[in-house]
Parts: sequence; structure tokens; C-alpha cells
Amino acid sequence: MSRLVPILVLAALAGAAPLSADPAENDATGTGVQEISHYNGSVWAPLGRHPIYVTGAGATKSGTATATFKSKLDGPKTYVVLTGTTSELVLNDPKPRFRVAADRVGAFSVQLAQFEADDTVRSTTIERVRRGVFFTKGIDLEVTKVAEGIWELRPTKSLQPGEYGLATSDTDPVADFTIEARGY
Repeated sequence: MSRLVPILVLAALAGAAPLSADPAENDATGTGVQEISHYNGSVWAPLGRHPIYVTGAGATKSGTATATFKSKLDGPKTYVVLTGTTSELVLNDPKPRFRVAADRVGAFSVQLAQFEADDTVRSTTIERVRRGVFFTKGIDLEVTKVAEGIWELRPTKSLQPGEYGLATSDTDPVADFTIEARGY
């Protein structure tokens, strides 16, 4: 599947108004994502969200991204940074399942990004696009409606061992996890 199609779909959905006109039904960030959980093999367990900050050429003093840099073209890069060298949550399944309590717009605004770990933090590059932020090391997600207000997310391909995060923007907390290396 072409990377252009998911980008266009995300951009179109990010610009649409939430399905609910009642602000109390949306979370404080305005993304419509209220809760994220993962399937641990027997039950759906809540997935903690952790704060992030933006650094690099396109970052502002307030910690958001404003510039549009094309990091894929070896230009200046803007990074979303998550503290710590690894997530507390380690998953064995290379195609994990997640559920979000959200409206349709909120569910489709969730992006799965791979983070690179170094000595103290994990980071990934982002680009500012017309309707928000695009994580350049993103993995396509299959989004399926389970029930009213409940959506299941699953990567379209198996994830390699490493650090990952589910994010909606460059300012909202990220739900991070580690895919464990498994013997073959």
C-alpha cells in the first residue's frame, strides 16, 4: 500500500470536526482519544501515557514543532523525545493489538512510531504537515470499529524488536512499549 494514501487519509481526518459536539466527551487534549489499552493475551490492560517534548531545528521554546523540515531529504531534523532508554511495558507479540476509547477522528489520528534509543532518551523524527504532525518513522495501522466509541488498532506488518509509541500529536502524551527480541 502506498504511504501517500494513509497520509492523505490522516490529513483529511485530522482536519474534520470531532463526531461529538459535547466537549466533555473528548479528552483534555482535543484529540478525542480518552483511553488506550493493549491485549496482553488474556485481558485488555490499560496502557500508560508518558509526556514528550520536541527538540531540534523545528522546535520552539515552548516545546512544540513549528517548522516544516523534510527530514527524509537529509535536511535539518525535528525530534519528538520520550525520556528513558526503554519502556516499562514489554510485549512479545510482533503484531500487538490496541484499543482506544475515542470517536472516529480520534481513532484515526493515532499514529504508531518507532523510536530510536540512546543513553538516556528515545526519539523519533517528525515533520510538520498541513493538519498537524507526521511521524516519519511511522508504521501503518489497521483501524477497526469494535463498538460505539471503541476502536481496535493493529500494525499492518510485524514489528521488529525495539521501542515504539502510539501518539496523536507532538504535544500529547505517548503510550510507549517495547517489542522484545525473540529467538528463532
